[in-house]
Amino acid sequence: MATTIINTLAARKGERPPILEETSGCGGSCSTPPAAPARLAFDAPPVSVDGVRIEEADIAREVQHHEGASIEEARAAAARALIIRHLLLRRVQELAITPAPEQDALGRWESDEEALIRQVLEIEAPPVRPTTDECRRVYDARRAMFALEFAVAEPVIRDRLTARAWMAASAAYTARLMRAATIEGLEVRKEARP
Repeated sequence: MATTIINTLAARKGERPPILEETSGCGGSCSTPPAAPARLAFDAPPVSVDGVRIEEADIAREVQHHEGASIEEARAAAARALIIRHLLLRRVQELAITPAPEQDALGRWESDEEALIRQVLEIEAPPVRPTTDECRRVYDARRAMFALEFAVAEPVIRDRLTARAWMAASAAYTARLMRAATIEGLEVRKEARP
């Protein structure tokens, strides 16, 4: 039998693992339906954000995308991700944004939900774009890594700096949303940062 979170949790309690209905699909944003709901059946408090409960089955599906030193840590990371998703989608509703999916370089389209989250972040948390001077400083500091002239390397450096800026701006924005929310069943730090 494969080692899964459900089997591990059942083994801790000396129970037989529950039988899950098998379905096809990736459970993500592909066109096939998500896998059947599973449960993380250990004694964890229910999670809610601003009075809206995050279903344990949703946390169980999300936990596969998160690492942790223990199942409890992975569950907390999954619950946190679902709380952030809920807060971003609520902000989408407040701003009355309609989805405008984009295609990536490989020809894959965003789901409507992915598009909405990207759009709210573009509106509410745009990053500071790297300047040519910043790109030049990175180039000069790591000159040995670049076999190309600055003019050729600059777009690559700019893309990497932009990706880092997006991550930092998004993290700061979602931290602000979480600090403003009432979250129950999950320990969340409420530091007073900008």
